[in-house]
Amino acid sequence: MEEWNKFVYDLIEAQKKNVEEDKYHALIESQLQLLGWAKYKGEICHKPNIPIGNRDHIQPDILIKDNEENLFVIEVKRPVHTQTERERLQLESYMRQLKVDVGIYVGENIEIFYDAPKEKSAASVLKVPLKLDDRLGAKFVEKFSKDIFSRDAIVKFCEERIQEMQHLENLYKIKESILSDPQTIILESLKNSLIEKYDESFSEEDIEGMLSTITFSAADVKAQQSTQKEMPSESTKSRNDKKQNQRSYDTSTFSLNGGPFLKKKHFVYAVVSEYLKLHPTKSYKELELVFQPELQGSFGVIQTTQFLREKKYQGKRYFDEEEKILRSGDNISFAVCTQWGKDNIQSIVKLSKELGFHVETSSTTSNIGANTNNNNYPDSVSCSLTRNANAKGIFYIHDHSLIVLRGSRVNQYTLQSTTESFRQKRNQQLSDYTEIVNGQCFVKEDVLFESPSGAADFCVGGNSNGWKEWKDGNGNALLIYR
Repeated sequence: MEEWNKFVYDLIEAQKKNVEEDKYHALIESQLQLLGWAKYKGEICHKPNIPIGNRDHIQPDILIKDNEENLFVIEVKRPVHTQTERERLQLESYMRQLKVDVGIYVGENIEIFYDAPKEKSAASVLKVPLKLDDRLGAKFVEKFSKDIFSRDAIVKFCEERIQEMQHLENLYKIKESILSDPQTIILESLKNSLIEKYDESFSEEDIEGMLSTITFSAADVKAQQSTQKEMPSESTKSRNDKKQNQRSYDTSTFSLNGGPFLKKKHFVYAVVSEYLKLHPTKSYKELELVFQPELQGSFGVIQTTQFLREKKYQGKRYFDEEEKILRSGDNISFAVCTQWGKDNIQSIVKLSKELGFHVETSSTTSNIGANTNNNNYPDSVSCSLTRNANAKGIFYIHDHSLIVLRGSRVNQYTLQSTTESFRQKRNQQLSDYTEIVNGQCFVKEDVLFESPSGAADFCVGGNSNGWKEWKDGNGNALLIYR
């Protein structure tokens, strides 16, 4: 460790001063002499010009030799530099041209690469930070000091490191599998263990029945520890939890000209459709002057189907199903936006009344913190999902859509059994709608899904039957409302 501290101390100082690459290069050659390599003996070669073929040549930053035998090559970058793939490939190229097994990158850290026989690329086997009293730094000095350097020992060390990393990677895959679907994996393992332990007292059916009443979850302890400093105090957390429990969600519905009460997006669609029936010759531009974009906000009240294709909005944010596409008097097909909340819906209510329509509004809000069936609002039901998640939602009976509510915890992993297209879609959903807090994945805004199963897929991380996964306040599956 003492030798490592002598070696790295000046590198740390150079990093603090952000020295230029040439000065850093000279310093590294000087520090290599602390490890016993002699420049005057030709063991430390500064940017040697090495011919390759008849015309080409290479010029690595530092080549370490002994008795004219190439031992290892070093690529040097500034101490505040961030390594790129191009630089790693450059070092690999030097290693192969010089026929050496080991290459060292020195920049913001010290990294050892090993070019194993028959492998496509050199593998990073050890990354050493520039800091005093570092255990890996002591290992570096042990392996690369001149008096104990052995090519065979270095190769053995690198191969052992690769095996160790593969071992850790396999463990990580097991961990990731458990975190992605703890309910299935823990339940199956526990079931087998309990059957073996209590086979004389209980049948397999007894144990399966008992386990079906328990929900299992798993969390990444390291991820939680890494965000411990960001955790709110107990008093703050208590206030936030109380505020979250008291938050209400607007479930108002609207009736147009005495018709049935509709959710916001369906009400807007009805208004536009009714207006078009009364004014079938209106051009699209004239319709847009009535249903001005700012009434909705960023997406506009109506948009042409050509616009949807150009923006790749098909299947989201607009009623673009074939049977719901509308057509203006000048034969332009267009769709009505579905993105409506308690704020912008009032602009459409006001416009509808100005156009002479009769509008009625149902009650206002329902408490989503309460464990209730929303009996006062028969169009919607509060529900929850606990498989691989702890999600809260509002299910709308008449069109089967479901809102996953902000603050719901969902599975941050996607099950390995899913298809590539499913994983791509869910990864995008996680990016758009969630955030990681204390090592767990939470929904950062209310998210509307067209079906309970779509909402369940999002929460669970795999293909799910949402009609069975989501339960109302009485523990009934949503299937009873289908």
